[in-house]
Amino acid sequence: MRKNVWIAAAMVVVLGLIWGTVWAAEEEMCVPMGTITLEPLSAEAKRVAVEFPHAVHFGYNCQRCHHTWNRESAITGCSASGCHDIVEVPKSEDGRPAKDATLQARYFKNAYHTMCIGCHKEINRQNQKLQATRILTDQKLAANGPTGCIQCHPTE
Repeated sequence: MRKNVWIAAAMVVVLGLIWGTVWAAEEEMCVPMGTITLEPLSAEAKRVAVEFPHAVHFGYNCQRCHHTWNRESAITGCSASGCHDIVEVPKSEDGRPAKDATLQARYFKNAYHTMCIGCHKEINRQNQKLQATRILTDQKLAANGPTGCIQCHPTE
């Protein structure tokens, strides 16, 4: 009888170690499930931070937004060095906005607005096309996100 108890206890320990190892490996990929606050990079923000519902976007491929992610390393924030880390509108030598598309994309405000609003507008266009066909279908229209300033940046 005691031998069976020791065997059972040993199995519990071994299974616990195996489960702990698997759990630790899965823990490396930490995906925020709720709302993420997207803070402006500059201290002189003209609008309040955006409350981004991350979980609502889980139906999309992660790389749609995290476009430089290699699917193995940890995902870094969008404002990480070398990504969308410019806090002022990039300007050319004559003081006008720079025409360099790479610089403009590194300006965090352009990156978010182009990515988020652009995607939401594309969903709206697809929904309008589907509605215009007037074909009765069980297919639900995709939820379309905000495209206006105060929809993302509500007044306080």
